[in-house]
Amino acid sequence: MAEAAVSYVLCKLADALLKKAQELHDVRGQMDQMQLELGFIKAYLRDADSKQHKGNELVKIWVNSVRDMAYKIEDVIDTFLVEIEENCPKTNSFFSIMLPVAKKPKMMSKLVGELEEITQKLNIIYQRGTDLGIKDLGVGTHEEPFRPTKPSEIDDSEVVGLEADKHQIMKQLLDRYISRRTVLSIVGTGGLGKTTLAQKVYKGDELKGQFDCRKWLSISQKFNLNDLLREILYSIEPNLKNKSPPIADEDLPEELKSSLENKRYLIVLDDVWTIDLWERLKIQLPDSNNASRVIITSRSLDVAKAADCSTSPYKLSYLNEDESLALLFRKAFQQHIQPENYPPDLLEVAKKLTKKCGGLPLGLVVLGGILVRRERTYTAWSTLEETMDWHNEDGKKCSQVLAMSYEDLPYDLKPCFLYFASFPEDHKISGKHVKRMWLAEGFIPKNRAEGFIPKNRAGTMEDRAEEFLQELVQRCLIQVTVKSWNGCCKYCSMHDLLRDLAIREAEEEKFFTVFSNVQDCNHLDARKPRRAALQFCSPTKDGVYSENTRALLCFSFHQRYSSINNGFILLNYSGLRLLRVLTIEHVDMRNFNSSKWLKDMIHLRYLGFRYCEIEQNILEKNSFYNLETIDLTESTIGKGTKKTTNHVVVPTLRHVYGNRHLEKICPLKWDHLTNLQTLKSVGHQEVPYLGGCINLRTFGVHYWMEETSPCDKLKTINFLEEWETLKGVLIRTKQLISLRIVVRSVVGFIVPFGGTRGLPCHEKIQCLYLAGELGGPICVPNVEMFPTNLTKLRLECSRLWENPMPLFERLQSLRILQLRQHSYLGTELICSTRGLPKLEKLEIGNMPYLRHWYIKEGAMPILSHLKIDGCWMLLALPELQNVPTLKELLVCSLSPVLEERMQGEDYYKIENIPSVRHVRQTSSK
Repeated sequence: MAEAAVSYVLCKLADALLKKAQELHDVRGQMDQMQLELGFIKAYLRDADSKQHKGNELVKIWVNSVRDMAYKIEDVIDTFLVEIEENCPKTNSFFSIMLPVAKKPKMMSKLVGELEEITQKLNIIYQRGTDLGIKDLGVGTHEEPFRPTKPSEIDDSEVVGLEADKHQIMKQLLDRYISRRTVLSIVGTGGLGKTTLAQKVYKGDELKGQFDCRKWLSISQKFNLNDLLREILYSIEPNLKNKSPPIADEDLPEELKSSLENKRYLIVLDDVWTIDLWERLKIQLPDSNNASRVIITSRSLDVAKAADCSTSPYKLSYLNEDESLALLFRKAFQQHIQPENYPPDLLEVAKKLTKKCGGLPLGLVVLGGILVRRERTYTAWSTLEETMDWHNEDGKKCSQVLAMSYEDLPYDLKPCFLYFASFPEDHKISGKHVKRMWLAEGFIPKNRAEGFIPKNRAGTMEDRAEEFLQELVQRCLIQVTVKSWNGCCKYCSMHDLLRDLAIREAEEEKFFTVFSNVQDCNHLDARKPRRAALQFCSPTKDGVYSENTRALLCFSFHQRYSSINNGFILLNYSGLRLLRVLTIEHVDMRNFNSSKWLKDMIHLRYLGFRYCEIEQNILEKNSFYNLETIDLTESTIGKGTKKTTNHVVVPTLRHVYGNRHLEKICPLKWDHLTNLQTLKSVGHQEVPYLGGCINLRTFGVHYWMEETSPCDKLKTINFLEEWETLKGVLIRTKQLISLRIVVRSVVGFIVPFGGTRGLPCHEKIQCLYLAGELGGPICVPNVEMFPTNLTKLRLECSRLWENPMPLFERLQSLRILQLRQHSYLGTELICSTRGLPKLEKLEIGNMPYLRHWYIKEGAMPILSHLKIDGCWMLLALPELQNVPTLKELLVCSLSPVLEERMQGEDYYKIENIPSVRHVRQTSSK
């Protein structure tokens, strides 16, 4: 990690000299000398890292001093750049020009003194490294750059040796002779496969039709009972989710009891840490003697015994030698291998490796991820086996394996991995946003000289960040939970033990400090966190950061908006002069004191107010010279009629995740935003000003109309004008790959979309989302209106009357098709033979008049996922037996007649589908 810090600072020095050559001219010689000293020290760091991991404490101290000095250099340079920017003349008056001139000698003198001191200390550090016997390993032993490979098709959650365990759990679960509510506990150490086993049971075909309702709940160490009750209740009674006013906390227990009273339910509580949770929750789960079941996974045997004293906990066993070998070879070779095909020259050393893992599945999976990067030779595997130094305790064994995986990372990837320590346990981590934070921090190198560059060198920085993330996935350090339409990571997660490792390493390296409660803030002055993550809602004090803090991440995850007295909005943000990343989630910021903001946050690259209640024009008076990302996802604005007076000038913007309130929250000056790649989403009134945004790759626009509407003719004319205006922007965006147009208003408004044919982006657009009526003079639906290489198409409220399948079947590249909410108003759908040859996912939802759906043999030949939702008039399931590739079927809110047919005469259509889930719509009370 020290090597990463030094490499980063070397890049920063070069960048500073390039961009601020005039201001730094007087200290050019000293900065060159610093670069030389750092270069020498960096050459020693690989040898030092290997020595410190063998227990050499003196070398460890030396490595820490190198890291601290790298941080010091970064702070000095960044502080000087802030002072230069703050003292730049803001007007042409004599006073404003001469005052900075008078201050410059003093600033330069201060900088000269600091650089001289640093250079002297670097020379001392270099000499101490020589005295300690640390060697220059040279470029010849430099690691090869990592090469991202195609994501493995092997499911990481699939662990060998669990079939017998699954059978035993199922046997208890479905035992009708035990009518009382039974709690089945799966117990074992971390990484043993408790969650994986529970998932196999929960998703098993044996449970089809056995329970009236099922719910999976992931429990963190910090749980909120009301949140859990709401989650269970809303899964059973979805209609209550939108009830106004919402159900009060004090009414939740009675509502839940009433909903579960006459139902046979199955509830899974994954990763329960305390007895207190079950004691408080069990009161709300009625026992109606109908064989309802609860499954608990826990690391604590005491929790399992307390949950149900009449049922013995199921203790998960370690894998035996054969199972361990099977898992290790599967992960190391990225495919299933039969025992008779194990490489003979690797078998003996593989047995030694698996023995040191102690049958711990997580350890084997991570070790397999390390072996993927090694040559498949006895020497390479034997060397790894000989360097492993594990203790006998199970926890330490796994910890050592995980630590080895971390140490095996190229130095560029280590800060990227440690950044995941900042997110709360069980947090839904957005892949695109964590990549934007990496970019803001400068972790993604720009050229070969700065470190390891992925295979896709010609792509954008964002493309390189995606390859960094994929590399962490391939090394089994991060799990992708949801993929986006283009195969990239949409959401991801980190195993609890890996998260513990990341937190421990991040704090040891002074890289990130995680505050999970107010008590963690007691010794802030001594810790001076370089990056801080606040994961609690209680009031706190200034000081959770230092003047050199680079990132501040604030999470309030128990409820949508926390109290206005929470610590996040009370912090004095004016002290964050060197901040690069600021993100605040789920916080009511209407009482936020914006006057505390530093006026010129010149280093800020990433600003996120996600799911927040925000004051109007909160950013209006601030200037951001280097801001790259603004994220206002799902944020709303407080009441007020304050008018915009100043637009925020941000020429460096690359990504804006906005909403229809964007102009009120952050009034941007759109002129010359040629770097902008993402604009999602913006109000239609801003479209005429977007002509300079020529490099957009993702673009979304909302048309929000008043409830009172003019005559139909006038509406049509207005939308024709809107489409012509929109075309004027699209015709200049040659790189566009994702387009989203949404109309939110009374029924009857036409979506302003006449098709992309004739536009430069026509061949490149792969994702298209249209919400609004298709028809009228703007567009008559036909294949020419859709981009040629469309991969994903989502339609809502399109109100099509003719069977649209012949149209979609002509889109030969379509992989995902979502037809939602009144997209089709006809009565019949027909999927033709050889139609939609590349379709993998299909969603049919809320088609109020659909009665007949036919799937011809040979249609959708590779379809794997199908969802049917809210088609109440559908009389029978389509011929799903004609789609042998179908792996998952999800049906929601179907008519009682069709529900009966699924259990009877239509069962033959779905009996061979591996996963069939049925979510029933319950009537409101």
